[in-house]
Amino acid sequence: MTAPVEHPPSLYRQRQAVRVRALDLPGQGSDAAPDARLVDMAEGVRAITNVVEREGFSDYIVAAHELGGTVALQALSELRPAPKRLVLVAGIVPPNGGAPISAYPGPVRAAVTMARMLSALSGRDIPVPNSLVNNYVCKGLDPMQQVEIVGHLGPLPLRMLTQPVSFNLDELPCPVTYVVLGDDRMIAPARQRSMAERIPGATVVELDAGHQAASQKPRELAELLLAV
Repeated sequence: MTAPVEHPPSLYRQRQAVRVRALDLPGQGSDAAPDARLVDMAEGVRAITNVVEREGFSDYIVAAHELGGTVALQALSELRPAPKRLVLVAGIVPPNGGAPISAYPGPVRAAVTMARMLSALSGRDIPVPNSLVNNYVCKGLDPMQQVEIVGHLGPLPLRMLTQPVSFNLDELPCPVTYVVLGDDRMIAPARQRSMAERIPGATVVELDAGHQAASQKPRELAELLLAV
């Protein structure tokens, strides 16, 4: 697992042309913490703006997946300078004044409602139900890819999912590319296209992948991001 790809290995590395910073939503993935259910949109926005400020980004794009898309749209008005482009990968674009959960299919909305009740009674975080993992989140992945995803999942971000959001999609500070995942069982492709239509002038591109495109087709997704 630690052997170099090249044999013998090169004595130098090619210059890195693109600087990438991967960011998990607060309470999720590498940023997992107790009380993830209480994390709100404002914390997610701060996570994005803090990275841009700390890294001194000036010529950059923001790419966001699913619920991260809602957070990124909220952050655009606070990013200085604004990104050159926002790329939403099956991004959630709720109607103005609506909550992100409204964009999810019925079984997911029902699971979140049940999780909110359980969380209120127990005062604890609620993990992503196995039924959602198997039937929606990881549908289309091979077993090893599914293991990677399950090991990365944090508790349900209940407040972030159910918090109404407001943004003016007619006055975004940068263009938007919406990547429709054509084999997504979590957010149906038709629903993704409908959300993309809420953003005036958004460029829509298609990628034949399931919901976890970064694990299922990482090269194809990377090439698409490099292209924009």
